[in-house]
Amino acid sequence: MSLPCVVLRRLRVALLLAVSATATLPAVAAEAPDFLLLDDRGQAVKLHYHRDADAVVLMSHRRDSAAVATAAARVEQEIARHAQQQVPFFLINAEAGLTREDAAADRKTHGITAPLLLDDTGLVTTTLDLQHAGEVLVIDPARWEIVYQGPATAQADGSGDNYLAQALEAALQGKSLAQARRTPAADAGFELLTLASAASVPAYATDIAPLLVEKCASCHRPGGIGPWAMNSHQMVQGFSPMIREVILTRRMPPWHADPQVNRFKHDMSLSIEQAQTLVRWIDAGAPRGAGEDPLLAVVEPDNAWELGEPDLIVDLPSFSVPATGTLDYQILSVDNPLDHDVWVRAVQIVPSDRQVLHHAIATFGLRDEPMDIDLGTPIGDALLQSQLMTFVPGNEIYEYPEGTGILVPAGATFFSQMHYTTYGRETVDQTRIGLYFAEEPPEYTLQHYAILNVDIEIPPGESQDEERAYYQFQKDAVIYSLFPHAHYRGRSASFSVIYPDGREELLLSVPHYDFNWQRYFQLEEPLQVPAGTRLIHSMVYDNSDNNPSNPDATAQVSFGEQTWEEMLYGGVSFRYASKADDVQQINRQEYVTSLSMGFMDTNQDGRIVLDEMPERARQRLAMAFVVLDKDKSGGLEFAEFHQLMTTQRQAQARSDGAAVNR
Repeated sequence: MSLPCVVLRRLRVALLLAVSATATLPAVAAEAPDFLLLDDRGQAVKLHYHRDADAVVLMSHRRDSAAVATAAARVEQEIARHAQQQVPFFLINAEAGLTREDAAADRKTHGITAPLLLDDTGLVTTTLDLQHAGEVLVIDPARWEIVYQGPATAQADGSGDNYLAQALEAALQGKSLAQARRTPAADAGFELLTLASAASVPAYATDIAPLLVEKCASCHRPGGIGPWAMNSHQMVQGFSPMIREVILTRRMPPWHADPQVNRFKHDMSLSIEQAQTLVRWIDAGAPRGAGEDPLLAVVEPDNAWELGEPDLIVDLPSFSVPATGTLDYQILSVDNPLDHDVWVRAVQIVPSDRQVLHHAIATFGLRDEPMDIDLGTPIGDALLQSQLMTFVPGNEIYEYPEGTGILVPAGATFFSQMHYTTYGRETVDQTRIGLYFAEEPPEYTLQHYAILNVDIEIPPGESQDEERAYYQFQKDAVIYSLFPHAHYRGRSASFSVIYPDGREELLLSVPHYDFNWQRYFQLEEPLQVPAGTRLIHSMVYDNSDNNPSNPDATAQVSFGEQTWEEMLYGGVSFRYASKADDVQQINRQEYVTSLSMGFMDTNQDGRIVLDEMPERARQRLAMAFVVLDKDKSGGLEFAEFHQLMTTQRQAQARSDGAAVNR
């Protein structure tokens, strides 16, 4: 790092420390830094997402505060005066241990309608230098400048000068205020926020470096997928402003599950204490301190196989990727060289060029085996073959749950559906699949099933389009892991179960979906569910201009295989609860019935009514619905719908045969 950068960073830190140590506050910082927080409903709010707003208002929150309730009401009144302009309003609470339930209850008690963001680390509150309950920030998104910071009115009871009105007018007109920062008078009635007291500066060798090794260095190492290597204090110190930024925006470490919904294995996220420790060290200037540098031991691994040398390496054929253009899915295949059956317990997929491989679905089956079922989707045969794993960025290794495995028979062929994307340079990729075998046959076969909705239609400009589908378990099962997948317009995702008795349970929430980091979320405690349980997968899409990844906000977006199209594709790994129900091959007819029912049942009630069928087929199927609805429920449950699909396929096969014989 150059000397000027060091000096500027230390000057910034000194100013921050001076602000916290004195009663007379300096002028407000010119820039409103970006951050991401979850609100009391578990939804993600990212400040710089609101770049199309005319102004943004933030306000510090404290429970049971009359000043907060009064100030919030004043903010909403002022925003209502400018109803023709877009002014989002958020409250921020940094109280340690505040639950979402308590936060929501406090909002309801005081009649506050604005979202309440929970700053569990307190880092956003301290970065914005919020000190009093009811303190407001008026921000101009065109410049991301803080136009005003201070009380909404001179007195906590809402009387006195209306500073907020002046600030909002200035922000909406793109102007600055002569006095951008105000400190409330001592007798104005504003309470101080309760913030964690400053602790000592963490030690690099014992506090910081081990944390970076645990959470970051597996990617940020020589030869790793991170853009730079954390292999010395000097490197980390140079990148420390960026580290601070990605912690506040939750870009890194790349873990996107809501921490208050379930617990998952291999959780890469920082704890509250870890985030506070790291930022406190950065704000102190990222000092080296005494002791050895543990990051010097972060070196390039000896080989790419993180679980050790595989029992079998399947080298897929190489594929040439052009510099530009759109590529169809490639189905690459390799015959199984083994002359005996094996049980697979883990898989790793290693591309030679990670930049071009969007995804790979590794499966196996018999070569030239007729599928006899047309799903009518670009996903193709991969869904109907036994799956080993899906590779996407962030999901490269899958160790199967204890007691489970997948049987690969001798004579099978390995297939991999490859989705390549171009990035401006010609390249050649040769992906390798490493298989690790179990010494003994496991007790259960691991099942990988998909949840699809091929009927999604996302309107142009829509920022919150929710699409859903489900998979219904026909036998008692144990759920191990969940996999949400969309493309660039994916905004948030969730999985929940609806039990046969009507109870609903949220299993996974991904409030801020990131296409660049996808993974199987493996439940720390597998969930046993009874037959008839529906696993609901929901994806919310953002097709607006505010989505910086959106390829085209003017497009009506449908299901498709390319990243400029969209997918609702969820994955679930499970086993059947009873050994008697264990199967090693997919029942394709039942699976296709499940896939179809999961998205055609538009009201998600577990039955298909005639109006949910394609319009062109309703008249033809009307009598069949009456005949097959044996329990007279008004629709077809799974068994009845399965019978309908079976008879329709048989009728189509007879028609096709007759056409051939003519």
